[in-house]
Amino acid sequence: YINIRILLTSILTANLSCPFRDCLEAQEASHSTSGMYLIKPDEAERPVQVWCEQDIDNGGWTVIQSRRDGSVNFFRNWDNYKSGFGNIDGEYWLGLEGIYNLGRQGDYKLLVELEDWMGKKVYAQYSSFHLEPESESYRLRLGTYQGNAGDSLSSHNGKQFTTLDRDKDAFSGNCAHFHKGGWWYNACGQANLNGVWYTGGVYRSKFQDGIFWADYGGGFYSMKTVRMMIRPID
Repeated sequence: YINIRILLTSILTANLSCPFRDCLEAQEASHSTSGMYLIKPDEAERPVQVWCEQDIDNGGWTVIQSRRDGSVNFFRNWDNYKSGFGNIDGEYWLGLEGIYNLGRQGDYKLLVELEDWMGKKVYAQYSSFHLEPESESYRLRLGTYQGNAGDSLSSHNGKQFTTLDRDKDAFSGNCAHFHKGGWWYNACGQANLNGVWYTGGVYRSKFQDGIFWADYGGGFYSMKTVRMMIRPID
């Protein structure tokens, strides 16, 4: 039984010509199609599946978060956010440890892609991106902003990650409780892309618990699709 598992794993790994360190390395190995890939960051214990975006902005982007249909619950605890959850070809969170390991390999930048309910896509790019280790609660480190979505993430720069069972925000209560998802909250902040997937854009709720980017649509406008992706700096 174990031998069969090992054989299947080796076949799958061989089929994916893998593992690459990230999606840019996959692209440089002539894998120019967007899709599911197996990658293994240098410091990671084992390979992990990710979605590689090889079409936008010259490709090479490793998608670390994706929302598009509300099929996955993002109101989860610390362990879930650390290890990751969801479906690689749908909605998923790569995992804080995985994102941290990716960023340890070199200098990365972040691209946030937002789509509203009219089908318009806007972008926010940050010139650098990495997380500090779990001992620092995966503190967010961002570079300078450019784009057309508005800068709703810089106010979260330097903040630790908060979940419903681990409160590291600057608010007297727990921001993850009010915003229904784990995030690098301030008190609580200008963005949360891990909130509730509401249909139609503007939503009614006691709290700003949708998938919001305050500089685009405000706190009570929930985006239709969002993706966060990283790539080594050119």
